[in-house]
Amino acid sequence: MLIASRTFSFTRLLALDVAISLYIWNVWAPDWNYNVDSFWKQTSHVADNLNGTINWLRDNPAGLKLNTPVNETLAWFFSYHIYLWTTFIGFLRYDVFYRYVTNSLVFGLSTFSSMIYDLSQIFFLHFNCFDAYATKLCYLCYYTLTVLWSLVRGKKHNPLRERMDTITLDTRQQFLATSLFVILLFILPTVFVYFVVFRSLRLAVSAIQTVIYFFGTWPFQIFALQKYVVRKYYGKPIAEETSDSPAT
Repeated sequence: MLIASRTFSFTRLLALDVAISLYIWNVWAPDWNYNVDSFWKQTSHVADNLNGTINWLRDNPAGLKLNTPVNETLAWFFSYHIYLWTTFIGFLRYDVFYRYVTNSLVFGLSTFSSMIYDLSQIFFLHFNCFDAYATKLCYLCYYTLTVLWSLVRGKKHNPLRERMDTITLDTRQQFLATSLFVILLFILPTVFVYFVVFRSLRLAVSAIQTVIYFFGTWPFQIFALQKYVVRKYYGKPIAEETSDSPAT
């Protein structure tokens, strides 16, 4: 009886999933051209806002004194990647592709949300790339600074014995290590600002994708949660509970 109730509960969840998707289909399908145009307008707004963010970073926001050559180089690098992303997205502007995504509503809201989630992986690819670039660059600067700081103080990490050994540098080596340390020290704030900005954008995108992922799996998650609760609180037979109780 308990298994039958679980199956019926899961069937109701699937029926509700299909009913919601059919309602969205009836609302969305008549305005197909308008919805497609709105989607591409929003995509253009995302690219424009990203370019605006990079231009904002070029102007030394919040009074930050960023390194101008590094700032211009990073801004040009990320602007070019935005151009590549918009060019790549342009190849997806086919009516058949979006009708295929919309027709997935027939199979339920979870199926449609899964399609949207996979589509978001493509449309938000540049956010992931920007965050990866900024993270690697920031980590490289930080790691190099720690090595140079030890070198300036006459220390060197010994990976074989896992300790810091003392070394002696001549004048040229000391000058070179100090110069590189100072250069990276002034570059690091600029790289760190880009890291913070793109990591914040990545977290915002991840939050949106988490919501989409929930709608793509919500019938199964609710069913799994119900199954877990039933097993935890009602799955133990009464006879077993009686036998485990201490004798009085």
